[in-house]
Amino acid sequence: MNSLPVFFTGDVGSGNIIKQIFQEIYLGKEMFEATYGIPARIYHEKGYINREKLLVDRSILESLSKNHILAIATGRPKAEADYPLDFFGLRKYFNVIYTLDDCIKEEQKIYENEKKRVSLSKPNPYLLDAVAKIHEHNVSRFFYVGDMPDDMVAASRSGTGFAGIGILISSSDKDTLKKDLLQAGADYIIEDFEELKNIIPL
Repeated sequence: MNSLPVFFTGDVGSGNIIKQIFQEIYLGKEMFEATYGIPARIYHEKGYINREKLLVDRSILESLSKNHILAIATGRPKAEADYPLDFFGLRKYFNVIYTLDDCIKEEQKIYENEKKRVSLSKPNPYLLDAVAKIHEHNVSRFFYVGDMPDDMVAASRSGTGFAGIGILISSSDKDTLKKDLLQAGADYIIEDFEELKNIIPL
């Protein structure tokens, strides 16, 4: 019996054609090739990453950063996280930035030392606990804002006791997302970033 080829396993450049096409379209030719070190095969225009819009008002970040320590823990690769931070001029508000690259480095270290394959990406709380470890003596409470159920699971599993704040601003189906976020362990649900002031004093 003939077998069908599989195009959705592995990573970009190692057989996952579906992910590669997505990343080419999202990042655009220049950023895709800089990130992965291989030529774009399908898409050669500017990436859709350039169409992203800022969902939080800078004044909110400005106010929060005056009295609180802000950090980023994202499942995106470092290059994808860096781009919007620099494009929108937001880097100055964040003390610490952890990305997928940090997960991969730690996974590799564990494999080299223990010969174990582990996944430290969300919903694993590794990124949150790594952020907390840096600031554990400087803060009295930790909050994690996210728009995915895995974000809330990571917060609830954190050994540091993060409170999960589920945000609905990016969803077209807010009722379903709210239900999913609560089911995943969200401590709070907010419609947009303005509502953070009701939880975290600005």
